[in-house]
Amino acid sequence: MNVLISSMEYDFHTLVKVAEMAGLAGVVGFHTAGDDYLLTFPDVENADKMVEDYKARLRDLENNIWSH
Repeated sequence: MNVLISSMEYDFHTLVKVAEMAGLAGVVGFHTAGDDYLLTFPDVENADKMVEDYKARLRDLENNIWSH
C-alpha cells in the first residue's frame, strides 16, 4: 500500500521518527516523489490499519508540537 505525503506538511525526519515510534522502522519504505514523499507499506492483511495508525501518530505528533 502506498501513501503520498506532502513535503509542505511534514519533513522527512518527522516521517522517519513516526515510523520508529510506531514500530515500523525497516517496514515502511520512504521514497521521494518530486518534492513530496511516497511511503510504501507492506502488502499484508492489516495494511489499512497500519496506515491509519501511522497517520494518527503523525497527527498526534503535530498536535503535541503545535499545542505548546
